Amino acid sequence: MAEVFGIRSLIYWWGVLTATVFVKEWLQLLAAFLLDPKSFSADKFPFNMLPGLNSWIDGAANYIRTQIKFDPAQVIAGSGMLTIYNWMLATAVGLILVGLAIALYIRALNTSTWLDDFLALIVVYVILRIEGHIVALAALPIQNWFRSFVDNPGTAFLLMLVLVMFLVFFGEGFRSKRAFWRALLEASVVALFMFPRETAVAFGYVVRSLAQFGASLSLPENAPFAIVWGLLGMALAFHRLTTQEATAGGGAGH
Repeated sequence: MAEVFGIRSLIYWWGVLTATVFVKEWLQLLAAFLLDPKSFSADKFPFNMLPGLNSWIDGAANYIRTQIKFDPAQVIAGSGMLTIYNWMLATAVGLILVGLAIALYIRALNTSTWLDDFLALIVVYVILRIEGHIVALAALPIQNWFRSFVDNPGTAFLLMLVLVMFLVFFGEGFRSKRAFWRALLEASVVALFMFPRETAVAFGYVVRSLAQFGASLSLPENAPFAIVWGLLGMALAFHRLTTQEATAGGGAGH
């Protein structure tokens, strides 16, 4: 992402860090809010939606298992070599759901709309949970390791992050800085819903560090560093003003 971290873009990052001098009090308040255990909790809306969704899926699967008495070895139709068992039906449903998830994911890859990304991630997550129950109901030989993978929030979170990276960077490509911020926002939302408290604490420490940087930059005893920092900003601004930006075709701008 040259548009985000290239030499011509460093002046913007310098400006963001320098602005912390003027908003350091607000940043401290924001950091305190993020670090407050009561602010972001898995049992509060909207972060309780994901555990509630998991409970609903688990409850539906348990209902099918206990009330409907699903028997994977039961014959549905046919005889001899053409016998169709319940486990075959469950496997077919699982494959259809996988196909649906892949179709939505491919659609999201081919669009630049953020809503498509979030819709695809939600559907993939739900289908992943359902697939774990289908594997268990059908008594397939992969059920133990697959259920362990699905039920582990850490591995599910990593899978969601990988999907986000693919959606953003392979869907939109490295064509603009928008891809960077899109990936950062979507990954943050996924992290907040799966690990709200831990993610909020991480954000809180980042915001607190920015506030501390702004406070230290304005201290009289840090005047030498402030002078060097100001000269650096002047140099970056001068470089930005005196260099041409490459065009989309790779040539020099006019």
